[in-house]
Amino acid sequence: MRNSLLVFTLDCQVKIDSKTVDCQTNIDSFLTPNSNLIIVEVEEIKRILLDQESFLNDKLRKERIITRHYNYSITYNNAYLITGPRRAGKSIFTVQLTKGKEILRVDFDDERLSGIKANELNKFLEAGYQIKKKIEVIILDEIQNVKGWELFVSRIREIYPVIVTGSNARLMSSEMATYLTGRHMDFLVFPFSFKEYLRYKDVKVEETTRGIARLKEELRNYLQQGGFPETFKFDKNEYLRNLYSDIITRDVIIRCKTRKDVKGLADFLLENIGKEVSTRRVGNAFNLSHQSVENYFYCLSNAYLFLFVKRFTGKSLERYTLPRKVYVIDTGLFNTYKRLQMGKMIENLVFLELYKRYGQEVYYYSNGNAEVDFIIKDKFAIQVTYDEGGIDDREYKGLVRFSERFKDYKLIIITWDREGKEIRNGKEITLIPLWKFLVKERFAGEMIGKES
Repeated sequence: MRNSLLVFTLDCQVKIDSKTVDCQTNIDSFLTPNSNLIIVEVEEIKRILLDQESFLNDKLRKERIITRHYNYSITYNNAYLITGPRRAGKSIFTVQLTKGKEILRVDFDDERLSGIKANELNKFLEAGYQIKKKIEVIILDEIQNVKGWELFVSRIREIYPVIVTGSNARLMSSEMATYLTGRHMDFLVFPFSFKEYLRYKDVKVEETTRGIARLKEELRNYLQQGGFPETFKFDKNEYLRNLYSDIITRDVIIRCKTRKDVKGLADFLLENIGKEVSTRRVGNAFNLSHQSVENYFYCLSNAYLFLFVKRFTGKSLERYTLPRKVYVIDTGLFNTYKRLQMGKMIENLVFLELYKRYGQEVYYYSNGNAEVDFIIKDKFAIQVTYDEGGIDDREYKGLVRFSERFKDYKLIIITWDREGKEIRNGKEITLIPLWKFLVKERFAGEMIGKES
């Protein structure tokens, strides 16, 4: 097989230092003045790849694995960028995506591969050809640790489907699109949704009195535990505290070269979930400049620790200068700070579900005399309430006042228990229980988004 950039042979014999070597490799790699060094390096890479494959196979055999609820597929030679928070299950998901195919997988989060340079990446192909009879898909986990990886991926995607995973949103940035000229596919993997959590625990959705009671019990547990898969194996509180610290250290401080006081800023945001935060307010609190705060927000968001929601005004330019609301990537991470009130955890969970369905189309509304938790542009205005003592009248008023200014939005309140329709000031408002919002696609015949 010949390519202008790569030359592979399937069967060959090459003389190196007076020795004849059978190979299934890249001939060009031997055309160096130090062949012995290349062979030693490739042999070490082969051992690492075999170790990684053995470890992953053991994990797949021993652990309970569920099918993730994503409509993704690997169909042709291309670059497939899969991102999401650390420990959300990206590696297992890539294996599921490539089921039945012969894969070459490299995990660059392995300490033995620290310091690898972009010009050494071709050695992994050499090693792969020697240990694999056939390669149909290449998986490169956490390759963003290798500076300049983009050109390597751009080259080999012409030969194979290449799956690139990482725990940093920079993989999906417009900058990456420049390097990966032409087509590429972007996937985002979150921790388990409530629906996936139920599947993992073998809990069926049954709309009986007993079934709904069980669903609400599991929903309370899910709000506290969150959806990171490994919380099922370890003490969840200790695991989540360590994960929170690990994300801040490895995905924010090291990658963004920020100062270590970013931990205090992250704690501050965690304490203010669901509230408006402005760069001025945060800057005053931490004695930071406006630009420094923006940089911190950017890094925390890129690490998929926090997500920020813009205010809906009807004028796109204003959204970038107004305060934003902040949410954390998983409700279980509240355990790293303190137990927030139930209402805030529910609001955070609803946001995450909406974000999975609509991405950057999720906003909030606030204009002084009316507030709405979430706006899906041209579709829905949504309030979220934990209604043990009944729904507060301000939830209705916020929706009514919003609808007086912005027409043709469906008005919805997501509740803990209540379901039905109410009329306020001539406006129809649909009430949807949280459990149903999380597991259903339609409510009272109305579409609220793609099935999660």
